[in-house]
Amino acid sequence: MNDLNSKKMKKIYIGLFWACILGITGCYEDDSTMATPESMVNEITIEEFADTSAVAYSTVLELTPKVTGYSDTELEYRWYIYGGEFSDRTEDGYRTVQIGAEKKLSYPVELKIGTYTVVCEVTNKETGYFNLTEFSLKVTSAFSEGFYILKETTDGNTDMDFYNDRQKTVIPDVIASVQGEAQSGKPCNMCPVYNKIYIDPATAKSTYATGVFVTSGQNEFSIYSTIDMSTLFDRSSLLFSEMDGEEVPYAMVSAMRGNMLFSNKGVRLDDLGGGRFASEYSTGKLGYPAGKGTSSFIQAYDGQNLSFWSGETRRLMYTSGSDMEEIKYKDGYEGVKVDWEQAAPVASGWNHRAGKNTIWYLFDVAGEGRYVVVLQPGGGIDQVIRLDASLHLAKADVIAGNALTSTSIYGVDDNRLYRYSLTEGTETSAIPVEGLPAGTITYMADLFYGSSFDYIVIGIQNGDEYTLSMYKIAGGQPSGKPVHTVTGTGILKKVCYACPLQDYASPNYYAFTKYAELYGMGPDFPY
Repeated sequence: MNDLNSKKMKKIYIGLFWACILGITGCYEDDSTMATPESMVNEITIEEFADTSAVAYSTVLELTPKVTGYSDTELEYRWYIYGGEFSDRTEDGYRTVQIGAEKKLSYPVELKIGTYTVVCEVTNKETGYFNLTEFSLKVTSAFSEGFYILKETTDGNTDMDFYNDRQKTVIPDVIASVQGEAQSGKPCNMCPVYNKIYIDPATAKSTYATGVFVTSGQNEFSIYSTIDMSTLFDRSSLLFSEMDGEEVPYAMVSAMRGNMLFSNKGVRLDDLGGGRFASEYSTGKLGYPAGKGTSSFIQAYDGQNLSFWSGETRRLMYTSGSDMEEIKYKDGYEGVKVDWEQAAPVASGWNHRAGKNTIWYLFDVAGEGRYVVVLQPGGGIDQVIRLDASLHLAKADVIAGNALTSTSIYGVDDNRLYRYSLTEGTETSAIPVEGLPAGTITYMADLFYGSSFDYIVIGIQNGDEYTLSMYKIAGGQPSGKPVHTVTGTGILKKVCYACPLQDYASPNYYAFTKYAELYGMGPDFPY
């Protein structure tokens, strides 16, 4: 389960964790005594610490606990850490990794990106009676958590700006800044790739990190580490031999089964780092592709498989990464059908409300107009809607789906925003959007990350300058003034959010299970 949906079940997990810890520590002799009413003469009371975050390799964690009940000379202090890169070390329970033995903790945060738990344990020297408190430590880097903005540079190449939404700061041109030059060619696509396995050059050992997959030009791509924007993989290193010059990578996306590379040769699958199937000897390199040519139009399908448009078979398909099957009309379907040979994909989306998933694709069909194809999760094509030519969605040049608050599709026609309801088949009048600068709307998306945020993101282009406005959503449409505004130089192409993902995650899987309706465990991030 992801950290995104785990809040509602946190107490359950904490209980299970401590049950495991007690089982482990019970195998060791220990002359200390946990606080009980019978053992207390004076109670050791420790004021709780707030959860905190730190930037790796540039932060020293300095803390001093406030303790009552005994004098400092009667007490001894121990600090421990678990989780994150220490997740597989449990031989002494939470006491396995000690990071301090004084009252004041001064700990250089030289850790891998991830979420850790720090424990402060205070013990009476004479009786062995002890008490403890713990807090969450989220370790990040300058690039590890925030919005990546893909853009075309003024000289026609590819770069990204990075927006830290917590600090409301922008780092421009992160590829050129770290790599020395922008990625060659005009930008094509960008995707977050969670827990991508690679070999750490410093240790020569297998590890993993969130990456950003960027394609440009005819067939160029790189996967950049969100730790330091170094190159994890490119055409020369992702496969066991250099990638064939005719192969065109379209996207790499994360799903329950792992990370999948989509190209004109098919689909390649790799395990998620830190997952139940990952090997400590994994290199992150990919093997032979499965199936036939794909495209950049990729969506969820049933929690374990992804749907996509195949440019080679000219059909909607689905894949688990190791095979590929056509998505056919559901049994008994008698509605409108699409002439696939004349169809060209325009957009796709995934809506999730109260445990119900709606996956759709929008096609232009030569000589006929626009069609919306609605998929039944795991069950084939459920509905085909031929859009009336008078609808703004039938003419829109910027299209996005609402993700979590309404079963609808947004369309921008003549620089005005409209919303089409998939359930009612109706379209709103023009939706006023507060706080947009003058210019042309060239980009729109509904970006979310679990329950952390859900924003409608609108991009405005003015010459070589762009403005990105992020809105909260009410009634299925942008609400009030933007909560975040980002400006930059270049032609805006796409925006995505990236952050560290916890171990043993199953991205976007639980949205298709009974837990979605019972516990509100919806999608983790959009495709």
